[in-house]
This record gives sequence, structure tokens and C-alpha cells, in this order.
Amino acid sequence: MADAFGMIAVIQVVGGLGVYAWTSLALMAVFRKAGAASWKAWVPVWNAWTLFECAGMRGWWAAVLAGGAVVVGAAAAMVAGALGAAALGASFGGDPADAQASALAAVLVPALLALVILVPALVLHVRMLRGLGRGFGLGAGHTVLGVVLFPVWASIVGWGSARWLPGAAVDAGAPVAGVPGAGVPVEPAPTAPTVPALADFSARPGTAPGFSHTPVFGAPSAASATPGAPAFPAVPPPAFGAPVRPPANPWAPPTGVPAPPAPASAYVAAPSPPPAPAGSPAPSDVEERTVLAGRRLLGWSLVLPDGRSVALTADTVVLGRNPAAPRRAPQAQLVAVDDVTRTVSKTHALLTLTASGWVVTDLDSTNGVSLGAVADAGTEVDGSAPLSGPFFLGDAALELRADG
Repeated sequence: MADAFGMIAVIQVVGGLGVYAWTSLALMAVFRKAGAASWKAWVPVWNAWTLFECAGMRGWWAAVLAGGAVVVGAAAAMVAGALGAAALGASFGGDPADAQASALAAVLVPALLALVILVPALVLHVRMLRGLGRGFGLGAGHTVLGVVLFPVWASIVGWGSARWLPGAAVDAGAPVAGVPGAGVPVEPAPTAPTVPALADFSARPGTAPGFSHTPVFGAPSAASATPGAPAFPAVPPPAFGAPVRPPANPWAPPTGVPAPPAPASAYVAAPSPPPAPAGSPAPSDVEERTVLAGRRLLGWSLVLPDGRSVALTADTVVLGRNPAAPRRAPQAQLVAVDDVTRTVSKTHALLTLTASGWVVTDLDSTNGVSLGAVADAGTEVDGSAPLSGPFFLGDAALELRADG
């Protein structure tokens, strides 16, 4: 009997160590994608601390949960021991009802104490998985999987095709240590100034520019009959055979007096467009859409293997043979690298402009990213690293330059 219990205990210990090793190996791949040190995956509490930070939360939640588990576990053991001793004493004293009540309390009280730490731990675990899901572009299904089978979740995220999107897991303006690009405030795009509508000086129906509204035969107009409206002088009917002259404009300046200079206007009317050629579509059928012009981003450019220089126009750049923009950064600039050695992956690396400079992130490429003028194992990027000069995508040499 003792040998059977001993064998079960050995199997449980070996199985627990195997699951921990499996989870740590998977978390190493997760940390490499998120730009954190992969060795932290093997250190208890520290690996949870790093996961909280990557999810945009406070890392010290891991220490709080670990300390709370120790305190609650010690308290539960003490209560269970005291109640178990009371049940044993009542059983030997001939009081079976008291012994049964004490034995039941020895089971229920430690379970209730365990809920004190398990409930907040579950809430924080779900929040952490949701933050990591945003960072990797995953949905709610992966969050449920992480709650039920965390080692499987870590294996799918770490060894699968999920890619880390810097700054996507955290809220805007929340500084998080160890996450490239997190906490960098994004300035809103400038908006065009509102131009007030210009006054309409066009002629009204039934009138001609420069002429009075007063009837030719002296009858008062509706405007002159309105109280407060300016009175216009009546014009007598012309003599028979005399040439008809238009009535004088009462608003015109006196003859011989130079007109005052027109005040300077802050807005200049746009010139009239030229007439459309025959057969062209009507203006209402033409799509009026403003196209954004590409602008250089702080004078940065990228020198490709063939010697061409590409101006960087966005703070997120995707490199590869035929790169695709990530879902969380659809406005990322795509730079195709023409590599004759075929060592550059389709979507190879991600460049991100942070407050401290450019950061390069390996997007699970086949041949990796190396920094410096020589590509070797010692300069290979593990996850993410700062970038300030030459670097390699596989065997393709590139260089990041600041254009003066």
C-alpha cells in the first residue's frame, strides 16, 4: 500500500515538472516575440511578472498573488490541522456528531480560504490574457483557451504564426517596461482650418448688377415700403423718343472721388476651373477625394541591398520580399527588399519608431535579423533590439540612415 502511494507521488512530481518545463519552453518563444528576455520564462514569479508587463499591467501583481497564495496556504493548513485534531479528539471522546462536524469544517474552511486568493487570481489572469491577445492580434477564443489550458495557449502563441504588434496591448499613454513602442503618445493629425463662408454679392433674380430696385415709373418697391429699408429716389418716366438710360446706382461712390482701397482679405478666392473638355463626365460624377502626399519622416531613409534609398514616411515599417501590413497597423509603410540570395522572408522584420529611436523586431523569419556590418550568430536579434545603422535580413545587407 505504501509503495503504491509512493509511486503515485513520484508520478505527480515528475508530471508537474514536465508540464512546467513544457510551459517554460513555450513562454521563451512568447517572450522572444514580445521583445522580453527569454530566460525569464524559467524563473517562477518572474515569468508571471513579465507576462503582466507585456499585457500592459503592473508586474508586481505577480508578487502579490504569490505572497497571497503563501499566506492563504499557511492559514488553510493551520485551520485544517486544528479542526482535524478537534475531530479526532471528539471521535476518541465518544462524540461522533461533534467529530463529524469538525471533519466537515476541516474540509470546507480551507476551501473557502482558497477562494480568497483564487478569485482575484482568475480575474487578473483573464485581464492579462486579454492584453496579450490584443498584442498578438488574437480573439476571445484564445483567452478562454489560456484560462482552461495555459500550456496549450503558450504553445500556440509562442510556436505558432502569431506576431507581436508593439504598443497594441497597452492603453495610450501607459508606460510599460520591456515593451518596445509602448507608452509613446500619438499626436492627432492636424486638421484643416475652418474657412468662413464669403458673402454672396451675386445679383438677385429680376435685377441686374449696378441697377436700382426702384421701378422705372416711380412706383415704390416692396423694399422701400418696408419700415427701416433705405428709400430710393423715384425716377420719372422718360420723354417720348428720348433714349432710356439705366437709373443711377445709389450705392456707387460720387463721380470724381477715388474709391477707397479694398481691405486686405485673409482668404483669396480660387480661380475658376477651365472648361471641361467635350465628353468628360459631369462634376457630380467625379469622385472628389484628397490624396495624402508622401512625406519624409524626420529625414530617415533606408538603403536597400541594390543601393537604392527609400525614404521612411511612417513610424511603422514592414520589410520583406512581399511584406503585408499587420492588422493593428494598417497604415504601416511596406518596403519590398529585392534579394537575389532568397534569404529574405516574405514578411521578415518590423521597424518601429519609439521615443528613444528605431527598434527592429524579427517577425519569425527563417534566417533572422543581425545587427552591425557583419552577420553572425553573435549579432543576431533575439526578438527586438534598438537599430541605428547597418543590419542584415538573412544575407541581405541594409542600412538605416538619418538624412542630415
